[in-house]
Amino acid sequence: MSWPDDFQLAMLRMDARRRFQAMIDYVKEQVGPGSVYENDLVRVVISERGCYYEFCDLPEEFSGAVGQGFRADFVGSAAAWQLLAEIQQLIATARQFVDESPASRLPLSCFCGHDPAEPWQVREISFLALYHRDGLFRNDATYIYHFDADDQEDPFPLEAGSYRPDLVPVFFKLKVDSPLARPLLGADRGIIFFVANLSDQHLIVRVPHRMGVADLAELSSQTMH
Repeated sequence: MSWPDDFQLAMLRMDARRRFQAMIDYVKEQVGPGSVYENDLVRVVISERGCYYEFCDLPEEFSGAVGQGFRADFVGSAAAWQLLAEIQQLIATARQFVDESPASRLPLSCFCGHDPAEPWQVREISFLALYHRDGLFRNDATYIYHFDADDQEDPFPLEAGSYRPDLVPVFFKLKVDSPLARPLLGADRGIIFFVANLSDQHLIVRVPHRMGVADLAELSSQTMH
């Protein structure tokens, strides 16, 4: 990156620390020491009291939850591929709803089989996949898909980088608020994050946002995800 880019990133990191550091510290304190799982990019801590992840070189990239309603599993590469395929199918289905102009978008009941009178919709889908340790700074090593129905300034999805169907990411994260998430999370809203290992044992953490799990990010008008 150029010097202006470095400077801008430093300013963004300082602002993130100022706004979120108290919450981050609180989540870490509540989760406690726990079990630590990490690779070159990300560090995950899991205990009976909650879980969180943070990037090794960018600790402002943080998400955590306090409570016992989350699920952590060690899986092989085949299961990781399967989850990625299910997430891509979720995004592909959601595109049929969110890629149109807001005025012409169809109700999600058209795709989910719900009663058309119910106000189902895709409220948010945010997917980040990093294929390299410095993926946040390389377009060819990052894939982003983001849609937020509450974003009035930009009501269309954002897609950036390159999705790599031939490569298991070093890290990926899905944040979703939609009935489409139920097969993956058992709830409409929540987070899934994945941390790859050098062996064939990778970590998947599912955090449904329902009773039993308190996502500390939602205590703020800003989000840490």
